[in-house]
Amino acid sequence: MAGLWVVTMILMFGLIGLAISVVFSITLILIAGSRIPTGTSGRGPLLTACGFAPFLGFLWIIATLFIHVWVSNHLAHQDCGLSGDPYVTLPNGYVLGSLNTYNGYIVAPGYKTDTPVTGPGYVRSLIDIDYKGGNFVGTFDGGSIVRFVFNTRDRSIQTVHTTVPVSFEQVQNMVHRDDLSYWNLYAKYRHHWPNYLLAFLILAGWSAIAFWIWRGWNSIEHRAAI
Repeated sequence: MAGLWVVTMILMFGLIGLAISVVFSITLILIAGSRIPTGTSGRGPLLTACGFAPFLGFLWIIATLFIHVWVSNHLAHQDCGLSGDPYVTLPNGYVLGSLNTYNGYIVAPGYKTDTPVTGPGYVRSLIDIDYKGGNFVGTFDGGSIVRFVFNTRDRSIQTVHTTVPVSFEQVQNMVHRDDLSYWNLYAKYRHHWPNYLLAFLILAGWSAIAFWIWRGWNSIEHRAAI
């Protein structure tokens, strides 16, 4: 469901971006057409450039998003922020994430999660988690609250089942409110510099497009004034 929501949001914002590009394109063409006299040398190419520039800016956003995804995955070792399955890589190489944004997990390097709640190198259905003395300690939802110790040296997992039954709603409340919620550890190790890089690339690209239009416009106005 989270993945479908992400796709829906991407399509919606894509359509909104396209509509905004159309409006800006028409606006620039009308302004340029009214400012540059008919018959002025270079008027036609300038109008074409004005009409194309907003779409170029929209395409640049799409290109930077692909760059952002690659940088996030391969350099920051985390999801790009648009994924339905967010994750971060901890300093010890373990991956902390959330399948469909509600099924938290911790997994050792080289391992993958599977259907059982615990298995070789991983724990799923996390509620709380902390890192102490080479161990991940916390709780997960096993139909009731289950305490666990995940030894990062030999990757063994010890569990203690409690008699405290919990519902899905109760688990989600604990996940979002507990001081040791896995989301807090996730937030602690999530890098923000890829977002700053994304913003810089978008602004740099838009600035280059604006300078291209301004230079052409200024040159034509100068020739028209002679």
